[in-house]
Amino acid sequence: MAKIPILTEEELQVFLKREKLGLSLILLACVLPLLFWMGLITRKFYEVFEVPGVKVVVEKQRGFLEISNILKEKGVLANSGIFKIYVFFTGRASSLRSGTYDFSGKYSVVSLVNELTRGPEDISVVIPEGFTVFEIDKRLSEFNLIKPGSLIELAQKPEGFEFDFLPQDNISSLEGFLFPDTYKFSQNTNARLAINKMLENFREKVYQKLDQEITSSPKSLADLITLASVVEKEVPEKEDRKIVSGIIWQRLEKNMLLQVDATIVYAWKLLNPDWKPEDHALTAADLKIKSLYNTYLYRGLPQGPISNPGWEAIDAVLNPTETDYLFYLSTREGKTIFSRTAEEHAAAVRKYLR
Repeated sequence: MAKIPILTEEELQVFLKREKLGLSLILLACVLPLLFWMGLITRKFYEVFEVPGVKVVVEKQRGFLEISNILKEKGVLANSGIFKIYVFFTGRASSLRSGTYDFSGKYSVVSLVNELTRGPEDISVVIPEGFTVFEIDKRLSEFNLIKPGSLIELAQKPEGFEFDFLPQDNISSLEGFLFPDTYKFSQNTNARLAINKMLENFREKVYQKLDQEITSSPKSLADLITLASVVEKEVPEKEDRKIVSGIIWQRLEKNMLLQVDATIVYAWKLLNPDWKPEDHALTAADLKIKSLYNTYLYRGLPQGPISNPGWEAIDAVLNPTETDYLFYLSTREGKTIFSRTAEEHAAAVRKYLR
């Protein structure tokens, strides 16, 4: 039986040193290529590339793998693999934000991911005076901020919004209270957030500003906004608006039919949002639509606002010009013609509209 050699302490130290050196060389042989490749990949993270100008829509609930594929398909990334590696190892996969991005200029994978993490810039959207809920919905959906129809649907459920200025009874829509203005919307907005922003703006620029005047008025806020919405749609000129406001106030006091064409248009739009009165003049049949918005059939104000009025129209309702006019019409060129009697008005209709 062979004897196991017994090493002296000195020989054992030499052996262990040799073993450590061997292991170190093996580890070094493994680590050096790894460090080399890591260095190459890290360089790729910061390598600058040019994007000529590309619009990319990142839809909500897209994973980072899908996003990387979209970026490659759109020509933003030549190599989506480096993008995937960087996002995965930096733990930012769940931080990439949806929205519409305009990529143009010089980027690296790092700067690209930083931009996707910050999210796209806010979008500036103009909501003009007199826009209806239908038009606001269309405008926001054109900017890919909401799903088409989602704002209309929510606006028809006003009980879902808690604002002290909203009427408590007999309100079927938020029409009239979505204040027209230039808004900055986040790319991650939705119909509810957009409505809340516009209602908050109404509170600040109308309700709080006019609280005392509204309280002293014989009409409710809802009635004032309804009347302002009519003036907004009917009359373009500021001074004419105050005269028309005075006419409508007088007709209401005398219990006369308002006979406002804009209310007929709105009534038809409720039935068919694509109905376009500009294709033809209102006919006798159009005026017979069975709707509480039809001021040719029903006395008093329409059921509710027919648009979202701006400050100028609201001010005209609160500060009407008193005249002895009881009638008005708008010419095809947009000029407002005033009359004192039904006979004068009929003559004006023959002269300007036939």
